[in-house]
Amino acid sequence: MHWRSLGNNASTKGVEIMPHTFRTRRPQTGALTMAQLLLIIAVVGVIAVGALFFTGVLPLDEPTPVPPPSTIVPKPEPELPDPVENIPAPAPETPVIDETPVPAAAQDLLPKLDESDDDIRDAVADIPLGNAGQQYLMSSNVIERGTSMVYLLVQGEVPYKLLPIARPKGAFSIADDGTRVVVSAEGFARYDALAQWLMSLDVEALAAALARFTPLFREAWSYYGEEAEAFDFAVISALDMIASTPDVDLAGARLVRKEAVWLYEDPAIEGLPAIQKQVLRMGPDNAAIVKYKASQARTVWVATLSEAP
Repeated sequence: MHWRSLGNNASTKGVEIMPHTFRTRRPQTGALTMAQLLLIIAVVGVIAVGALFFTGVLPLDEPTPVPPPSTIVPKPEPELPDPVENIPAPAPETPVIDETPVPAAAQDLLPKLDESDDDIRDAVADIPLGNAGQQYLMSSNVIERGTSMVYLLVQGEVPYKLLPIARPKGAFSIADDGTRVVVSAEGFARYDALAQWLMSLDVEALAAALARFTPLFREAWSYYGEEAEAFDFAVISALDMIASTPDVDLAGARLVRKEAVWLYEDPAIEGLPAIQKQVLRMGPDNAAIVKYKASQARTVWVATLSEAP
């Protein structure tokens, strides 16, 4: 394309005409117009912004405006209570033990075995014992004689010399018709007093009064060469032997004489322990009383042992 100059014509001075187009004014040399200055600033700004976008310095998305920091009012600190003085807890009181010696009477001390008669008498003083019981207590060595009776009863013997009631007077009652000799029922009445005395005894009261003396009875029992504690079972055995006497009415039982004594013809009767044959000789009614009291005494004795410390 060729530009044509119009020369120095005044009407066309400084204007270049493009073919078939329009004319423009040639800018003045050596000076920037205001429009040029603004254009340059705009171009530089666009280039700078573009460079920031492409280099990642300026993000494409508009950043979320950060709210201005709010004014935080600090909470007042809670007031601390005044310090409490650390006072140690009082130590538990130590119980005061009275070490004053307790009188012997308060300790309920046992007397010596050979000095126990008066204590035994005092212990049972308020218990009705009848004439037979009082007679027994009047003699000395009350505990020793009691253990001796138990010892003989366990052997199946009758402690005649130690019983508080004398043996019935008179000979053993028999009936002889010339052909046979039998036991006479008339002789049973001789034992009525003994049976009634046994029936009157308050076994429970006696056991309670004598329980504290059990160690002395055991000591006396040891003199037979037995273990002291074996006395407890010996009493039970003696009472069992009496209570287990068979129910046999000796009235009319046949007897045979051997030397100076009468024996029962029935070997089942003759073979019984002496104490059981003695119970039978008292007659059925009196024997029932003796067996009942023996069973009662056994029950009370066992209960006493179970309550002992």
